[in-house]
Amino acid sequence: MSLKALLKSGIMLDLYFYKNNRGAFISMLLWPYLMLALILGMGMMLGSPEAFKENVGLAVNPIIFFIASTLIAMASVDVMWGVGGNVLFYRWVGTLPYILLSPNKTSPTLVLTYIPRYLLFTFIQIMEFVPLILVLEGVYRGILDIGIFILAATVGMLPLLGFSALFASFLLTIKEESNVLSWLNPIILLFSGAFYPVYLLPHWARLISQLLPSTYTIELARTVAIIGTPKLAAITFLIGILAGMTIFYNVLAYMFVDAGEKKAMKEGAI
Repeated sequence: MSLKALLKSGIMLDLYFYKNNRGAFISMLLWPYLMLALILGMGMMLGSPEAFKENVGLAVNPIIFFIASTLIAMASVDVMWGVGGNVLFYRWVGTLPYILLSPNKTSPTLVLTYIPRYLLFTFIQIMEFVPLILVLEGVYRGILDIGIFILAATVGMLPLLGFSALFASFLLTIKEESNVLSWLNPIILLFSGAFYPVYLLPHWARLISQLLPSTYTIELARTVAIIGTPKLAAITFLIGILAGMTIFYNVLAYMFVDAGEKKAMKEGAI
């Protein structure tokens, strides 16, 4: 199967899934605002916008700040589920042996079939926030915010694909059937600074956060909310870090998924 066929299969799978599951499509549209409402609602119960600005130490708009967090948090969770979590899904439905025995390596199969869905639905979720952003920020600042969000979601996806594929390699080698992502994803978001900036975390937590691609993706998405009109140097610096992580994690994934695949087949962990 060619790489083009893998991309096409990913597109057709999701298009037909949402075509035949309209409830899932509607819930996908509602989910970003529900998540934003939950974060802001909990914040309002525990404090106020003024208290948030004081704690953060910056004059930021909490709504724009958490729109950025919501978008990237959802994108990060989706990548973990779409790449790493699919190993669990294929194991549950009994199709994992066929994936492992297919002509393509498991890592490209998991990644390439997922990329079209990520790009399509992340773009849809960003567009959902466009009216709110334009009302809060005005046309010029709003367009700038949206551009940064699209850039962060696109560039930030690349290292996350490799990071998630590494996790898929781990899932291939164990016989655990439980949904480990249900507790792992919230921990990753916490260490990535999805709820509060990373510099407010304890020192040991900041060390962990430096290894997570989602940390820099969230920081890139928040540059507009934190420093207004962002300087090109700040954006370039974060993109450079994400580019380095893209190479590092995807090379590791290419090597370790293959090793995990062979170990799984040898030990019968599929």
